[in-house]
Amino acid sequence: MKGNLKLISGKRIRSPLDSKTRPTTSRVREALINILGKSLQGASWLDLCSGSGVMACEAMLQGVERVLAVEHQKKTALICRSNLTDISKQIYDPIQLEVICKDVISFLKKGPKNYSIKFIRDFPENDNRFDFIFLDPPYESSIYKDCLEILQVQKWIKPTSTLICECSSKAIIPINNKWIINKKKVYGNTTLIFLTPNLALRYFDDTDSMH
Repeated sequence: MKGNLKLISGKRIRSPLDSKTRPTTSRVREALINILGKSLQGASWLDLCSGSGVMACEAMLQGVERVLAVEHQKKTALICRSNLTDISKQIYDPIQLEVICKDVISFLKKGPKNYSIKFIRDFPENDNRFDFIFLDPPYESSIYKDCLEILQVQKWIKPTSTLICECSSKAIIPINNKWIINKKKVYGNTTLIFLTPNLALRYFDDTDSMH
């Protein structure tokens, strides 16, 4: 297990050797891909606390076309970039891909129009919000609450976006009323919580919510 990970497809990628990184298990990855299915085709994916980038790699292999991964540990971010780049080369369709080595909270506060993101500079006319956000901090982390708030306030999401939180099955994640729990799946020590924006609060403008 140490040193490499096997994707659902059988392809192998590098895994950080330090104990701070806890890759999403193959069981959980497979379950998540089965749940999201064809909705990943042509979608955009924001990977927060991305670690090795294993979940983003799985998403790319299912047809995701834009990936932004954020990882604050420098060595881990380099491995993540290497993994995502290697997988992107095995995919026929072009992928907008970037790995940012920054603290997740401070990065999110800058919003999705942040011009330090290369593909935002290169494609300024694109919708820079994300269809899927995967949040997988260390299980003892307390950043869930802040992330849930900032993702909406700084407009990282669309009315149709899905936020997937991976957490310890023992944890209680504070979820504000701007989000609705669509699904909650437990896989042993790991739980996946699927959240969508609470459109009843009219948080998005009328034009947005028509799409």
